[in-house]
Parts: sequence; structure tokens; C-alpha cells
Amino acid sequence: MKTEKEIHQHRKDEHLSLAYKYWREEKNQTSGLTFSDSRIIPNSLPELSTEKINFSSEVFGQNFEFPFYIEAMTGGTERADKINRQLAEIAKNQHLAMAVGSQSIALKFPELSAGFSEVRKIHSSGFLFANIGAGHSLENAKRAVDMIEANALEIHVNTAQELPMDEGDREFYWLENINEIASQLEVPVIVKEVGFGISQKTFKALAKTSVSGINIGGAGGTNFAWIERKRSKNGFNLDEFGLSTLESLLEAKMADNRKSLIATGGITSAQEIFKSLILGADLSSSAGFILKNLMQTGPEKVEEVIEQWKQDLNKLFVLTGSKNIEECRKVELLYSTNMLNFIQQRK
Repeated sequence: MKTEKEIHQHRKDEHLSLAYKYWREEKNQTSGLTFSDSRIIPNSLPELSTEKINFSSEVFGQNFEFPFYIEAMTGGTERADKINRQLAEIAKNQHLAMAVGSQSIALKFPELSAGFSEVRKIHSSGFLFANIGAGHSLENAKRAVDMIEANALEIHVNTAQELPMDEGDREFYWLENINEIASQLEVPVIVKEVGFGISQKTFKALAKTSVSGINIGGAGGTNFAWIERKRSKNGFNLDEFGLSTLESLLEAKMADNRKSLIATGGITSAQEIFKSLILGADLSSSAGFILKNLMQTGPEKVEEVIEQWKQDLNKLFVLTGSKNIEECRKVELLYSTNMLNFIQQRK
């Protein structure tokens, strides 16, 4: 008979295996809008050089020299801790921020916190995001931050993950608790969706709270409802549920969102990072794409991909005559018919 800790650890490793399978089999599709639904209008006379570009982003009291970080994935098992060590090394070498996976397992079993703490030992001067679920107390939020000496906290909201899970939560009263944590914690708090996007209604609800940022976690990245359905017996299918990353960025605009904005959910290229910035994101991040490349080709290849993204993003700024992110916001996009239809409906 497995102990409760072993059951939790087994679930963590199942999540890793299924997330890798999901990306390896290229299931990361969305029925919603994708970044290809927007096209960049050319600027043939940019009057700019690659040496004059500054695509750093000032957000959460920090200067991010590249507007991208490694998104939350895992932690709490031997296999997961090894992956976190590798990710921390990549983040350190590439001067990237990094989020750890949900620390709930280490809050429940403190002996597992060492694996999370190693991330700070490796990436000693880096910007780190702690990570807990929205049902956790202020005290647990403080413990999660202290565990990795985090610079910020991601609170993940994951109703669409919990419901297909046989052992998942069935009560979701989170807003007041999120606001309490955000108003009393000493570091910035970011609310993060886990793959189903953020609607205007949610942006407006979060506008009334003390959270510092919103991570849209759109469909098109890892689908945790699919992962939980593969693990469960209840068969609740949400494969086509949610708003895509692009749709969530549009929802943010229509909701007049003033919180710092992070674009996550199927980010796989510098051009997608660039379009996210044009549409209002302050940062972008990726988990599943990084995980797939890490497990298929190793850390060195992941670093090569990130280096290529940096070079590509620099060129995209030049291509559009944008010296910095503020100017990037003025770049014109051509919208597809589907994108125009979405905007019309959602207005």
C-alpha cells in the first residue's frame, strides 16, 4: 500500500511523463486563434541597427534583459528535482528568470523542500517565481516564497485541471483568498492560469485585487485537463475548452487590463514572443516546449534554442523599426478574418 507521500510523488512523475508525451506527439493544438492569425506589417525603412535594440522589460521591480522566462513545470520527486536542477542551470547561463512547479507537495511533506531549494542554490542571483495553488493560506504562501527565496509568487488557478481529476478539488472559492495573499505578501503576486486562458470577466475580477500581474496560460500549450483525463476514470473531456494565448491577449485589451501581463501557452518561437509584446504582454514564458527539448536533446540544445530566440527577437525589432518594447507596442498587425470575428463577438 502506497503512502500519501508516494501517491503525491507518483502523480508528479505521471504529470511529467504525460506532458512530455503531449508535446512529443504534437497534441498542443488549439481550436482557437493562433499567432498565425496575425501578420506583422513590414517596415522597409526601419532606420535602425541591431546594436541599438533594447528589448529588456521592466516589470515586478526587476529589469528582465530578455522578455522571456522558463515557466513552472515540476518538483518534489527525484526525477522532477533533476529536471529543475537542469532548468536552473539553463536559466543561470542564459540570464533568465524561472518558475518552479507547484510547491504544494513540499508544503505537505517538508522533507521534499530540499529539491526546490536547490534551484536557488544554483541560480543564486536569478529572479525566481514560487508557485502554489489558489486554495493555499497566506502562511503557506510565505513558506513557499521562503523555500526558494523567491522574488515573486505565482498562484495557479486550475479549475479545469481539478475537475477531470478523480482526486481533484470540487470547491473553488478563491478570489478573496488570492486578494488576501496579494495584499499581505512582501513579494509581487501573479495569478496564473494553467492552460485555459483568461477571459474579460476574470481580468475585471482580478483588477479589483492587489495582484501585481496576470499570467494568461492560454490553450495551445500543455493541456492539463487532457493529462488528468489520461490519469482518471471519470472521462471528463475538455480537449477543446478555453481561450488560446492570442485570444487571451485580445481579452486583456478589451477588458482594459492594467496589471502586468505574461503570455504563456504554446510559446515556441521568437516571433510568438514578439507578437505577444505587440499585443500588450510584458513578458512571455514557456514550459512544455522547453521540457520537450530538454528531454529530447538535452540542456545544451535548449540553450542553443534560447540563444537563437534572442538573436531572432533582436532582428524582429529591427525589422519593424522598434528600438524597445514601448515602440514595439506601436507595430501594426494584420488580423485574419477569424481574428476579426472573435473581436467582433467579444466586444
